[in-house]
Amino acid sequence: MKFFVSLQKNNHKLNCIVMRKNYLFLMQIFVFLSLFFAFGFTNDNGDSSRGAVQDGELKIGQFYQGGIIAYIDATGKHGLIAAPGDMALDGIQWDNGSYIEIGATSTRIGTGKSNAARIVAAQGEGAYAAKLCDDLVLNGYDDWFLPSRDELNELYKNRDLIGGFDKAKYWSSSENATNAAWGQSFDGGSQNLYFKDSSFRVRAARAF
Repeated sequence: MKFFVSLQKNNHKLNCIVMRKNYLFLMQIFVFLSLFFAFGFTNDNGDSSRGAVQDGELKIGQFYQGGIIAYIDATGKHGLIAAPGDMALDGIQWDNGSYIEIGATSTRIGTGKSNAARIVAAQGEGAYAAKLCDDLVLNGYDDWFLPSRDELNELYKNRDLIGGFDKAKYWSSSENATNAAWGQSFDGGSQNLYFKDSSFRVRAARAF
């Protein structure tokens, strides 16, 4: 009888231990799934998989490497990524308070990064369009830049797929003269030269 009672108690303890382990295991699964659906998972590069390219095919408008794909070149493997939202909603100047000739005159796709590097090197610290993009750290990436004139036009052409644009003027990194640089109206798409001390919006980009 004592052995039978003891066996019953031991079985009860064993059942409690098993139930507790099962409960903890189920809770771990619940927490994992909650985090998965709340935030997605990350790949080896630290990119969120939510809205990311899953089948290897790149498409304009998809989330990829920290932003939204805005342009894809002929190879289908490289292009331009736009930040998900505007910066300087109230506008910011192209220059840093004084007119200087920098030489950031390239307008073609693929030249925005070098333009922006020239601008920041020449103008230094301050609050201006190229520096705002250069200082941006977003979704694990810190190589954002002010797009060139032609790169900015790609953002305009695909603005509905990228999203978040206003019917406002945006700066490019393409300089034209000591006192002027290229900007673009996202209310019609016209590109014009503007005085560098004009205040326009900014949308940062990065290359991939």
